[in-house]
Amino acid sequence: MTRAKSILVIWIAALLAFLTSFQLPHVPITAAGFISYCLQFLLFIISLYLVRNEPVRKTRFVFSNFTAFFGISILFHLYQFLGVLIFPQHQLARHYFFQYISLGLYFFLFAFAIGYITIDLLFWDFKTLYKYWITLAIVGGFFGFYYHPYFSNPLYLYTTQEISEWKELDRASKEYRQRFGSEPTEEELVNYFRTATVSAPLLERLMPEERETRVRELFPYLAGSSYMILLLKPLYLNTIYMCVLSFALIILYFGYLYKKDPPQGAYIEKMMFFFLLFCTLEIFHAWSFIKTVEWRAFSQYVIIGQYLSAGVLLGIATLFGLRLRFITSAYGEFYEQEIEEHPAGITRWRDAFDNLLIKYFFDRNEFVGRFFVLPKAQDKQH
Repeated sequence: MTRAKSILVIWIAALLAFLTSFQLPHVPITAAGFISYCLQFLLFIISLYLVRNEPVRKTRFVFSNFTAFFGISILFHLYQFLGVLIFPQHQLARHYFFQYISLGLYFFLFAFAIGYITIDLLFWDFKTLYKYWITLAIVGGFFGFYYHPYFSNPLYLYTTQEISEWKELDRASKEYRQRFGSEPTEEELVNYFRTATVSAPLLERLMPEERETRVRELFPYLAGSSYMILLLKPLYLNTIYMCVLSFALIILYFGYLYKKDPPQGAYIEKMMFFFLLFCTLEIFHAWSFIKTVEWRAFSQYVIIGQYLSAGVLLGIATLFGLRLRFITSAYGEFYEQEIEEHPAGITRWRDAFDNLLIKYFFDRNEFVGRFFVLPKAQDKQH
């Protein structure tokens, strides 16, 4: 059985196992969410094969990092059973998972995997351990700065000023309902704060104009489960910060690549481009969450975003598969080893994507000579 077939067999078997497990008690999941973590599980499998077959030891660490990152897809499946079948008595189990895994560890490992590729490019001659320490110092420093409140207080989200102000407004809304027998409108709640003694220490500290503005800002979050947007807002802000860090590391990678033009393993720079798209989408998703004031509307945005991310993940899976096919060929193994041993004497590998770009988007005479080996010239050399 070929590698491609064995990967597909393992993946399909895993999908059937995932689907079969939904016969057990679980939390409902959208088709977009299921497709997303199934594609990540496919990338997990391909990453394992890449680690096993990489001819160069240094590159194995690059894909080991991605193996750890995409391996979280297994936990995402288990998340559907958390609080129902797994830890059914723990009411905050799903909250902790979402806080520490979905929006914590996930984006730490993503930034770490991206950061390691950039550090590996910038400090090619450094020992692997030193590269890991540098990457950990950068990514871990940012992660520790933004996430330390969640480790010192697991319920930190329930103590932020914004959610505390919302609680005061919600309490005032309930007082109004008990007093007048109807749900207050935004204007009625503003007037209620002006004319009645309301138990709202945080809001009362504000100047009258500021208080009115704040009541109007928080009012839309009183409906249904919309308060969850305020509750999770700090986490999504941290997600944006970690993705911006990843974005900056990718830009640094391409900047150094453009300036120094060092030889790179096949398909690595194209993978980085797709990760740039993935990172941009994650920033957009998080920003959309923060700017949404209605929970149901946000749920629709999440589904659309997951489908878009799934398209990018499919592109990444294709590139991972192409690299696996390349490095397991005789010329691919030779090329990768030559980059490791004689980087100054090796020319850039030109793949089908390069040919497509040159054919349709660039002046062939200008760019081929600068960036790629001319196939005919290469044949003459041999």
